[in-house]
Parts: sequence; structure tokens; C-alpha cells
Amino acid sequence: MPIGFLAKGTKENIFVDIEDRSDTPITDLSTSTPVFDVIDFNETFKVTAGSATASGMRITVPLDTTVGGTWAEGEYRLIAQFTVGTQVIRKGPFYFNITE
Repeated sequence: MPIGFLAKGTKENIFVDIEDRSDTPITDLSTSTPVFDVIDFNETFKVTAGSATASGMRITVPLDTTVGGTWAEGEYRLIAQFTVGTQVIRKGPFYFNITE
């Protein structure tokens, strides 16, 4: 699932919409304690268990592409994780590119 393109040095919110199609669907992730990982094109974790927030079924990821130095151009993967009851759910990867 592509997120799109971000300019080098970007600090912005990325939104991940979650759809639950189970027999007893969840409709609110606000208490799910969401976190996220970002992995670069060299399989290096740029962010591990970064804090995110949720409202309804939308997770808001505050993505800072300057953490650890300005990120290089290329493709990255974002993985969102949240807890619902006893389940720890990971969704993704959501792809995005850093461009000049």
C-alpha cells in the first residue's frame, strides 16, 4: 500500500487507515497504544517502536525523516502495530519514497 513521496528532511504526520472485517469489528483504536517501525531500502530500522496516536480507525504517525541524520533518497516501509485486547496486530508494509 503506497503512502506516496516525501521530500528529504520532512517532518509530517502520515495517516494509516485500518479496516476491520472480522465478525465482531473494532471501531475505535484510540486506546490501542499504536507504535510504528520504519525500515529503509538496506533493511535497516530507521525507527523502532515510535509512538503514534489513534482516533477512530485512523492511526497518526508523526514521521520525522531527520531522525539519526537526514534520510537518504529511496524507498522505505512503515509498519503500524497496535494492541486490541490480547492481540498485538501489525499492519503493513506501507511504502513511501524519500525524494530530493
